[in-house]
Amino acid sequence: QTGDHVKYHAVGGASEGTATSTTTGQIVNVITETQPAGESGNTVKASESSPRYLIRNDHTGKETAYKADNILGSA
Repeated sequence: QTGDHVKYHAVGGASEGTATSTTTGQIVNVITETQPAGESGNTVKASESSPRYLIRNDHTGKETAYKADNILGSA
């Protein structure tokens, strides 16, 4: 939900050596349709049934869209 502070895996999720690598940020928008998103402007494929969450990283300030699977819960 917009405004929530969450813990999440960065794009690509955990990999060998980074299995516990997580970061925190704030959800700034819930995207429910295909559109450019985040600072990169990459097109995000989203829908009502498969939304993407635009998260502002606490450390870098960058905004990136993530699938719900990447979000681990409240920070």
